[in-house]
Amino acid sequence: MRSRSLSVALGAIAVLSLSSCSGSTGSGMQLTFASYGSAYQDAQNEALLDPWAGESGATVTNDSPTSYPKIAQMVDANQVTWDVVDTEPFYPVANCGKYVEKLDLTGIDVTKFPKGTVSECSIPFAQYSTVMVYDREKYPQGPASYADFFDLQKFPGVRMVPNWAGGGALELALLADGVAPQQLYPLDIERAFAKLDTIRDSLRFWNTSSESQQALEDGTVDMAFVWSGRAYEAEKNGAKLEPVWQNNLLAWASLSIVKGAKNLDAAQSLIEYAATAEPQAKFAELQPYSPANSDAKPELDELQQKYNVASPEIQHEAVITDVQYWADHNDEANKAWTAWSTS
Repeated sequence: MRSRSLSVALGAIAVLSLSSCSGSTGSGMQLTFASYGSAYQDAQNEALLDPWAGESGATVTNDSPTSYPKIAQMVDANQVTWDVVDTEPFYPVANCGKYVEKLDLTGIDVTKFPKGTVSECSIPFAQYSTVMVYDREKYPQGPASYADFFDLQKFPGVRMVPNWAGGGALELALLADGVAPQQLYPLDIERAFAKLDTIRDSLRFWNTSSESQQALEDGTVDMAFVWSGRAYEAEKNGAKLEPVWQNNLLAWASLSIVKGAKNLDAAQSLIEYAATAEPQAKFAELQPYSPANSDAKPELDELQQKYNVASPEIQHEAVITDVQYWADHNDEANKAWTAWSTS
């Protein structure tokens, strides 16, 4: 039976189908969806794209991986082949109206999402945190805060952080150094580097999320600042981990429409359906991400619930990533990070 949320989302596209296809509902509709591939995109198909396509009659083509240079190249050359794209949250804020379309939000209840996660050009489909985790066998009595991440006397051992400016290590360092969450942005980058320098000899970097997961599973690091989904996967595979949720850095997967998309009405319909509770709950059951829509109630096992960043307890502890800051400062911050990390 068709769900109400999907019926509403398909309202506009049904009118389009009837007018352009001589009454053959959905006949000939196309949509290309770009995301990050692998099991992640497989789950998006099962939870989101397949139900939407089944009701709309659209033919969905998948492409991967998401590439910001490719989006720019397509739009600049007026040869756009993607319609809906999954990106980091800063990207549609930085490129709204330039490389991604402004959305019609009238059909979306934006009050269902955490403050700051919806923009003019994007909606959140799933959320995750960058969170501090530690080996509970090595540290049976803690640590309990970001300050402990930097306390090598009390908690000796190897630490690991993301190896780019927007990965969260700058926020981690500043919060550990006593900056209040409400005063975190704009980031004092030099102060953050000075704090990171205090543990530099015990610090390792991860460049891909799979690398961070492997390090946790192998036990080559004792404490790390990683994506909640990778911590979940590592613990599922046997790592003895404990997360510290205080000031976890909340972020989300954003869905946007590429500027100049050839299937604009279909793309808007998919965006509206993606914003509803049903596909977000299903996706959270399939992948270690949490729904952004507060009405979504996924059925989770005990370990999934442990890393469910949509839970009120974890949300209460979260610091929401300032995507406008990163939209404005990403390039310069990455230059500073590269200079520091390679010095």
